[in-house]
Amino acid sequence: MASLLNKIRTFTLSNLHTLLDKAIDLNSTGAIKQHIRDLEEAKESIADEAAIAKGRVTSADKEIHGLAARIQTTNENIDAILNDGDPSNDHLAVPLDVKLQGYEADLKGRQGEMDVMKQTAEALAQAASKLDAKHAEMMQNLRRLEQIERTTQAKEKAAAALNAAGKLAAGAGEVSVDNIQRRLQEKSDVADARFDRAMGEMNKQDEGDVAAVLAKKRLAERRAKLDGEKK
Repeated sequence: MASLLNKIRTFTLSNLHTLLDKAIDLNSTGAIKQHIRDLEEAKESIADEAAIAKGRVTSADKEIHGLAARIQTTNENIDAILNDGDPSNDHLAVPLDVKLQGYEADLKGRQGEMDVMKQTAEALAQAASKLDAKHAEMMQNLRRLEQIERTTQAKEKAAAALNAAGKLAAGAGEVSVDNIQRRLQEKSDVADARFDRAMGEMNKQDEGDVAAVLAKKRLAERRAKLDGEKK
C-alpha cells in the first residue's frame, strides 16, 4: 500500500511540476488562456486528490488508534491470565498472543502507511498552493496582455482616423479657391441674367397694357369729336 501511494504521489507531482514548469509564450493571449485552462483542470484534479489524501489520513489515524486500543486490551488480558496464580490456564494466553502479534503487525504497517499518507497529503497541499500561485500569475499576465491589446487597437483606430482626416484635409487643399469663386460668380451672373430677363418681360407686358388703355381713351375722344361734327 505504501509503495502504491508513493508511486501515485510521484506520478501526480511529476505531472504537476511539468505543468508548472511549462514554457509559455507570454506574448500570446491564446497560449496563456490555454495554459490557464490546463491549470484550472489541474487545480480541480489536485483538490480531489488532496481531499482523498486527507480522508485517508483521517481513516488511517482512526484505525491506528483502534489497533492501539486492541493491543492494550489484549496485553492486559494476557497479563491477567499469566498473573492469576493458576498455571493450568496459561494456555489461554497463547491465542491471545497470536492475536496480539497480528495487531502489532497491522499497527506497524498502518503506521508506515500513515507516514506516506501524511507526506502525500502535505505534498498535494503544497502542489495546490503552487497551482493557485501559478494560476494567479497567469491571470495577471493575461490581463496585462489584454490591456496592451486594447490599447494597441485604440491607437490603431485613432491613427486610422487621423490618417483619414489628413487625406481629407490634403484633398481640400488641392482644390483651387479661385476656381470655386469663379464657379460661384458664374452662377451668380446667370441668376442675374435670368432675373433681368424676367423683369424685362414683365415691363413689356405692363407697357402693352398702358398703350391699350391710352388707345381706348383716344378712340373715345375721336368718337366724341365725330359725333359733334354731325350735329
